[in-house]
Amino acid sequence: MQYHFRYYILSFSLFLLNICCSFAQQKKNALPTFADGVYVDFKAFKENQPNFPLYEIPEFGYKTDGEANLLFLKQVSLDRLDSSKIKSIDKVWGLCINGTPYIKIEQIEKDSALYFVRLYLIGSISYFYYPSIIDKEIEMEVYSPFTGNLVAMKTIVNKERTLIKKMLRYASGEVAAYSPSNFKNWIKNDTRLLKTVEDLSEEALEEKLFKTLKIYNDRHPAFQ
Repeated sequence: MQYHFRYYILSFSLFLLNICCSFAQQKKNALPTFADGVYVDFKAFKENQPNFPLYEIPEFGYKTDGEANLLFLKQVSLDRLDSSKIKSIDKVWGLCINGTPYIKIEQIEKDSALYFVRLYLIGSISYFYYPSIIDKEIEMEVYSPFTGNLVAMKTIVNKERTLIKKMLRYASGEVAAYSPSNFKNWIKNDTRLLKTVEDLSEEALEEKLFKTLKIYNDRHPAFQ
């Protein structure tokens, strides 16, 4: 009973912080109009100065997934980038199309698809997510075909789909895993909010992490 009461008090504290920040920062935190083009590094993106504006690339072809979260460049676009002043897709940090910023995701394997992922939430701490394939080791029992007895254990590696979640710090371009520990490390400049989240259990903070991240962005607008 005592734990639940404390949990509700802390949740209500977050709610009040959210209400206060929303009114105070609503006008300040309006997103800028991001310039369409290709960016070779985070500095160019932060300054909203594409290294290769899209109007210089005729018929820039691409496709997106159903959620418009992932963006894939068509081969003709990749070829044009390779023959442009940028020289190679390897030098690209991200791009912006129709005012929506996308970050390039590094290929896990040489032959895997190259794609860009949309910045789902943009602020002092931005957030994005994308599917990926990871290697997962599994212990498998090996039995004798003659006796049926267990004779050995063998480690095999399975490919498994997972959802990768990341945070991007707008002040520096630093990228880190989206986790309670990393989030708390990034909000040390806000002692009031940090105190509130530190009083939450790990499970409770995990549940409220996205909402708390938005509260932090409201209290510390990246755009004036």
